[in-house]
Amino acid sequence: MSDGKIASEDLLSHKWDRVVSNFVVKTGLGLSVGIVASALLFKKRTWPIAIASGWGFGVAYADAQRIFHPYHVPGVEFKKEKPTV
Repeated sequence: MSDGKIASEDLLSHKWDRVVSNFVVKTGLGLSVGIVASALLFKKRTWPIAIASGWGFGVAYADAQRIFHPYHVPGVEFKKEKPTV
């Protein structure tokens, strides 16, 4: 684009890239914390792994909601501007 504007497809692809990378990182961190907690604190039971992985997935899902729907974040205000010709 000559105006320096970003195409809508590129905006959407950047958002999806961010969401997928957040999902992989945060779920992986939750899985890692669950495995360590299971091995060290809970006599190798499986429930800490499931809970920590679910926590990571939930945090990633909440971030995805904020990325795709910024209007639903409490305390964020978007000002309307009149269109210019």
